[in-house]
Amino acid sequence: MRSRWFAKIAAIVCAICLAMGVMSQTVFARDDSIETAGYEAEKPEATFVVLGGEENTATPAPTATDNRLSVPLFVKDKKVADCSVIGGEPYVGVAAFCGALGLDTQILDNGAAVSLAMDGLMLQAQTGENYLACNDRYLYLHHGVRALDGAVALPVEQLVRCMGLTAYWDRVQWKISIDSTKISPLTPGSAYYDEADVYWLSRLIFAMAGDKPMDTKIAVGDVCVNRLGNEDFSDQSNIYEVVFAKNQFDVVTNGMIYVEPDEASVAAAKMALEGYDLTNGAAYMAKEDLGAGYQWVADVGDLRFFAAA
Repeated sequence: MRSRWFAKIAAIVCAICLAMGVMSQTVFARDDSIETAGYEAEKPEATFVVLGGEENTATPAPTATDNRLSVPLFVKDKKVADCSVIGGEPYVGVAAFCGALGLDTQILDNGAAVSLAMDGLMLQAQTGENYLACNDRYLYLHHGVRALDGAVALPVEQLVRCMGLTAYWDRVQWKISIDSTKISPLTPGSAYYDEADVYWLSRLIFAMAGDKPMDTKIAVGDVCVNRLGNEDFSDQSNIYEVVFAKNQFDVVTNGMIYVEPDEASVAAAKMALEGYDLTNGAAYMAKEDLGAGYQWVADVGDLRFFAAA
């Protein structure tokens, strides 16, 4: 019995030593020369503009036309497709969209998953998921990946973002117009994300919410991202410093922070770093109320999220 305990202790010590070795030999060590993440330095311009409602959003203020279930899509003043309106967002089949724009692409679509490849761009999406992957960037979809008419459909807003196009949703004339004169594929993840931020944030998410749904994983990551630039955490300028701040996360103390994360946790980390905040700006989380000094702002899964009161 005693030998088993010694074996377990030795395994834990080895894991921690290995992790400390990684920290001291790679860019993931505490290093003041590490620049802040790309989401601070580079904010892509809005490429989906709503006319006759709130600008730069696919969910403008409700109007009398909000009950319409479809909206026509125009390219060079020619109608090329009809988009389904789901939850206030126009959706279009990926293959139909690329065909309408005359893009030179390779598309595999079995009605449940789609893979699109073109010069400088690789996109994958699967029905049932609430995100798409484009050039190793992860974009959150509020209404998920959909299957329409036997094909995978995505929000027009996210498709034009992936391709660097500009779309105008005229809510008075009730049509969407695409400017396809120039295609500029989404900046790849290798150039957009800070590698150290993804490394530590994905490990924190896996340690704290590895068995939770994707929204909960993202929300855990949001808490860390929201602490950057927060005056209450002015001593923390990157994700490493947030994660390893004294007495903040039990998974640092028990060594779980050093466990290799799964793919879902890495995807969640990247979506949090993209700025998809499901917590309304929360900087604290718990499974119950934190009491005086904290204001409840959101519930995601079985976790509650708070801001300083």
